[in-house]
Amino acid sequence: MIVAVIDTGTNSTRLLVAEVLDDQVREIYRQTQVTRLGEGVDRVGSLSREACARVVTCVADYATRIDDIGASRTMVIATSSVRDASDGLEFLKTLADGIGAGCRLLTGDEEAKLSFSGASAGFGSSDSVNLFDVGGGSTEVVSGVDGRVSFARSLSLGCVRITERFITTDPVSRNELEAASGFIDDVLAREVEKGVLTKPALTIAVAGTVTALAAIDLGLESYDPARVHGHQMSLTSIHGLIRKLSGMTLPERLRLPTMEPGRADVIIAGSLIIERLMIHTEADELTVSELDILDGAARALAKGEL
Repeated sequence: MIVAVIDTGTNSTRLLVAEVLDDQVREIYRQTQVTRLGEGVDRVGSLSREACARVVTCVADYATRIDDIGASRTMVIATSSVRDASDGLEFLKTLADGIGAGCRLLTGDEEAKLSFSGASAGFGSSDSVNLFDVGGGSTEVVSGVDGRVSFARSLSLGCVRITERFITTDPVSRNELEAASGFIDDVLAREVEKGVLTKPALTIAVAGTVTALAAIDLGLESYDPARVHGHQMSLTSIHGLIRKLSGMTLPERLRLPTMEPGRADVIIAGSLIIERLMIHTEADELTVSELDILDGAARALAKGEL
């Protein structure tokens, strides 16, 4: 069965068209556009007209691609920014109706489990796994063994949310870095009790922040998913990348060969979330995955579970 999943995230709107056979997901087409749907939601509690228009245009383009490929089922999923916005569910339904698709506003727990399903399948590990999915508005922290989830939590930590709350200077000041780090630590201490997530055999991180960091760490001149997927980064490497990026101005970050324009202003906040998560869970190293919630959602959609 060929299925299509559109994820209207806080920072980006993403599409996966895939064939699902015997619970295996084979990518046919994958695309990402930075649309910043969650812009200002943390402050005002609703979606902006401009942000909605960007997403509508993007999804219309995606619908054309889906029709060209010929998917049997199409689902629009939404996460943190839509959950937090007073008009989020109404927007989601209108968006999906506009392209004749189904829609699902995921709970934080559903988001975490679908991320784990998508990412962990790419490594085939029967050992213990911790997964970090750092998004624009929320971060999902999941732990499991052999594909079975034992702990899942969606945290109100995201690269857009943290940037809007704490980061205003350019380059980022030490005081802002410390304030953001302290806030992240407070949330982790409150929401993820120390020791609940024991040090796993494998720590996986997914989504735009960590894949962007991996591309910089690898020194790529153009983005290469095959090289990014499976790339391992130490906590020391993450520290060094934060120092490097926070010492650069926004125009300097934009000149990095693989940096997306819509990623450059929020990557420092996202990197801090990853760093604090690694420290909190005593992870010395993480492995980057190109597979994520889209892959988990595609599998669930094909099985009639979404």
